[in-house]
Amino acid sequence: MDLSGSTVVITGAGGGIGLAAAELVARRGARVVLTDRSADVVRPHAERIAELTGAETEFRALDVTDGAAVTEVMGSVGTIDHLLTCASGAVVAPFEELGEAAVRQFFEVKWWGQYRCLRAALPYMARETGSVTLVSGYLYRKADPGYFAFAAVNGAVEAAVKSLAVELAPLRVNAVAPGPTDTHAHLMSPEEHAAYRAEVGGRLPVGRPGAAEEVAHAAAYLMENTFTTGTTLDVDGGKR
Repeated sequence: MDLSGSTVVITGAGGGIGLAAAELVARRGARVVLTDRSADVVRPHAERIAELTGAETEFRALDVTDGAAVTEVMGSVGTIDHLLTCASGAVVAPFEELGEAAVRQFFEVKWWGQYRCLRAALPYMARETGSVTLVSGYLYRKADPGYFAFAAVNGAVEAAVKSLAVELAPLRVNAVAPGPTDTHAHLMSPEEHAAYRAEVGGRLPVGRPGAAEEVAHAAAYLMENTFTTGTTLDVDGGKR
C-alpha cells in the first residue's frame, strides 16, 4: 500500500483535481506523468512538482479526443502502475435547451476520453498490482437540474467500473465521484467566489465546497488500497 517507485499517469493534470493528485502522488514517492491539452500549461506544473518533491516528473501534451495521440502518449511512458483520468469538460443547461452537439462533445471528452485512455494504457499496465481510477461525479446518483449530460456520463462511468473490475481483474478498476469542488476561483471575482462558497456550503452538511486536494486524497487511496476494486468512492461533503 505504497506508491514509492510506481509510475502514475494522470490526464487533465493542468489544474484542479488532476494537478492536486499529481503533487500528492509525487510526495508519496511515485514517478508521475502529467498530461493536459497544452504543454505550455502542464510543463511548469511538472517542473514545480519535481522541485518541491524531488520526484521524477514528466509531462505530455494530450488531447483525449485524439485517439492516435492517446495511443502514442500511453506507449511512451513504459510500464504504467496507476492511471487516473481527470480530463473533463462542462455543459450545463436545461434539457429542453441542450443541443445534441454539446452533449456529444461532452461525451467525447469525459466518456470517450476515459475509454480511450484506458484502452491505450492497458497493454502497458502492471495488471497484477496496478489500478485504474476513473472520474465520475455526484450528479449521477444525486441529481441537480440542468446537469443531464453530467448525469448520463457519470452513470456510464460507474457502470463501466463494475463491469471492468470483473473483466480486467486482477487489475483494479475504481472511480472517484467528487461533489461540488472549488477549482474555479481563478475564473471568478472575489465577490463571486465568496457567493459560490456560501451557496454551495448552504447545501452540504460539511458547510463548504470540497478542495481539489481532498478528491486527490481519495484517488490516492484507490491507488494504494489493494483490496478495493469495482468501487465508486463519493467525496461530496455529504451531498444528498
